[in-house]
Amino acid sequence: MLARYLRIGAVIQLLAALALAHALSLADVDRWLVIPLAALLPFAVQGVPLAIEFITGALIDRRPVARIGPLELVAVWWGETWRSFKVFNIDQAWRADFPERPLERDPSRPTVLLVHGYMCNRATWRHWLMNGIPSRWNVATVNLEPVFGTVQHYANVVHDAVERLRSATGAERITLVCHSMGGLAARSYLRRYGHHAVQRVVTIDTPHFGTVFATLGHGPNARQMRNAGEFVRQLAEDDEPVDFICFASQHDNLIVPRDNQVLAGTEAVWFEKIGHLAMTANDEVLKKVIEVVERPVARAAGAAPAGVVPAG
Repeated sequence: MLARYLRIGAVIQLLAALALAHALSLADVDRWLVIPLAALLPFAVQGVPLAIEFITGALIDRRPVARIGPLELVAVWWGETWRSFKVFNIDQAWRADFPERPLERDPSRPTVLLVHGYMCNRATWRHWLMNGIPSRWNVATVNLEPVFGTVQHYANVVHDAVERLRSATGAERITLVCHSMGGLAARSYLRRYGHHAVQRVVTIDTPHFGTVFATLGHGPNARQMRNAGEFVRQLAEDDEPVDFICFASQHDNLIVPRDNQVLAGTEAVWFEKIGHLAMTANDEVLKKVIEVVERPVARAAGAAPAGVVPAG
């Protein structure tokens, strides 16, 4: 369903770019300027809102660790703009039906379910699946639908996907790797169905305590992600019953306040100079995801949380 909406949006952007090119030509603009100006329109659709998000985040987040220079901020913004253009205009719109990896019935393999975030689909993970997630993993994806449903409903979707994956692989317990809202869906799933089927949860840029930008979103799931809202407060009333690791970016453009990406009492892995969606295509983030997924479940008592991992 989301792919259909995004295809319509991509076609509208293309038509708008052609209309702009025609209007500029009628205005006698140099033809060497017409093409790049028209081609920039789809990037502006992504880049302008993202610029507002980054500027807002910089104004709200006054922590010294979050302060970077203007050129560095522009570089982070451009990385997020390019990633957003590719995700929303190409991968999620036109390539979301790529086949799942073959699964081996081998419980000894790492078994992982990838759970995407708000206004996304399984193609969020396409880059990592094609470029780095180990072939030795039994890995599957899921689409959280309807697009504008409740997080509690997504708990049922995650449950069904977990059980399919366990049945196909023979794994007793699996790992959930979740981006953004997907982490809230995983936590809601644990509240409803228990933790017997899950050994570890990794959340990436999840608004565990909400985000100020959720007030601009559409649907009940967006309302549930409002900063310090009722839903996230209720989730926080219980400790997580499994090994839980929160990946977070010091320069996330969408999750503000940025400390909301980390739950108290869990391991925090902080990254720098990476935007919200760009985290799902970053090599250093993937390297750490692989390390965490493949580590033994039991951690040494008193182990220190992971420190800042700079972007590669």
